[in-house]
Amino acid sequence: MNLFKQEDTIVALATPQGKAALAVLRISGKNSLKAVSSVFFDKKHKSVNIENRKIHHGYIYDSDKKIDEVVVSYMQQPNSSTGEDVIEITSHGNPVIVQSIIELLLKNGIRLADRGEFSYRAFINNKMDLTEAESINTLISSSTKKAVQLSLNTLQGAFSTEIKNIKEQMTQLYAYLEVSLDYPEEEIDFLTREQKIQSLKNIITQVQNLTSCYVLNKNIIDGVQIAIVGKPNAGKSSILNSILGYGRAIVTDIAGTTTDTIKETIEYKGFLFSVTDTAGLRNHWANSIEQIGQERTKNSIETSDIILFVLDGSKPFDKDDQAVLNLLKNRVDDTIIVVNKSDLVEKISTDNLQKIYDKNKFIKYSCIDKKDINVLLEKIYNICGLQDKTDNSSMLINARQYNLLCELKNKLEETLSVVIKADQDEIVSFQAQESLKIINEILGVDIKDDILISIFSKFCIGK
Repeated sequence: MNLFKQEDTIVALATPQGKAALAVLRISGKNSLKAVSSVFFDKKHKSVNIENRKIHHGYIYDSDKKIDEVVVSYMQQPNSSTGEDVIEITSHGNPVIVQSIIELLLKNGIRLADRGEFSYRAFINNKMDLTEAESINTLISSSTKKAVQLSLNTLQGAFSTEIKNIKEQMTQLYAYLEVSLDYPEEEIDFLTREQKIQSLKNIITQVQNLTSCYVLNKNIIDGVQIAIVGKPNAGKSSILNSILGYGRAIVTDIAGTTTDTIKETIEYKGFLFSVTDTAGLRNHWANSIEQIGQERTKNSIETSDIILFVLDGSKPFDKDDQAVLNLLKNRVDDTIIVVNKSDLVEKISTDNLQKIYDKNKFIKYSCIDKKDINVLLEKIYNICGLQDKTDNSSMLINARQYNLLCELKNKLEETLSVVIKADQDEIVSFQAQESLKIINEILGVDIKDDILISIFSKFCIGK
């Protein structure tokens, strides 16, 4: 993205590529009106007076050649989405027509937009701050209703409002500190040490509340990652099929049918569950293919949020089950024990497992009747804490913002420690100024160009 060519007028397809009933081309920049007026005419090939905030029907012409029948809308700067003159052309969605219109506009001095350039222009023209701009990409790619609502709330300023409130409190604290340093002899009601401590504690609490949203946000946006693990022929693939509601994985009586990971997604109570069926684990492998499959299973264990440890209830607990259990010793809180094949005579003993895992982490299941699949899904839902947090998070926090919030929290705690130990306004004032810099970086105030390039280059063309 060329950050230094804001004088250019840009164009991009704002709707998905491919054949469709309609396509929308978005143009932004100071020459938008001039360029479109030179190719947009009425049915008699006469010029159309394109007025602000009005919809116009007409035709796109290349000289005397009619390209398409279109609708044109015009939003004059600064009251537009980008803060510049913006025109949208709605044409028929044939890619040949769309490309012809774009090429015609390029001939008239417009260039193709870079990734995220429309959002970038909205940002630099103060139509949105950086947190709101970042939520656009997530809104577009969201897979569930909850993810859409979370992204929309952030786009509308929910997170920005919280950060600006924190900034206002920090600014007030910093102002009091600066006054106390500049005018120590004046009769001014300076903050007491207790007031500074309480102010910092309140701000730290607010920052902590925001960071606590991140894990839930990640589950909503990226989905809860679930790995189904167990020894060969324990019924892992059958459980995947039960969760999905159809026969995605091959199921046979032959051990080792699954030699690679199979990953599918479902939506449960508005949350995305990404479920991975893995190759069976045991304390040896028969060939190099099984070895690779087991290594991928181990990787799935490391990267998943929830583990479904599947046991064959019709057989005694054996050394292969123990081999799986050994791999899960650090995932006790995130593991659900699924005693499968409960329609058969139970021969397995879970006494040793019950010494390790809470009784609520166990479920007996039969892939024959499948009646308890919702019980299993509900256990996953509860272990992730989604039932407690669903209504508590109304904003999106991405990795960049989260890392900056953690940095801010650490800086504030350092400042609090200084106040408690020494109450030296010079140091506290400096620390407060550093905190304000972090807050500004979250909002995109005085942010470096290379960071902006990194953020907006991840956007799609046309946004």
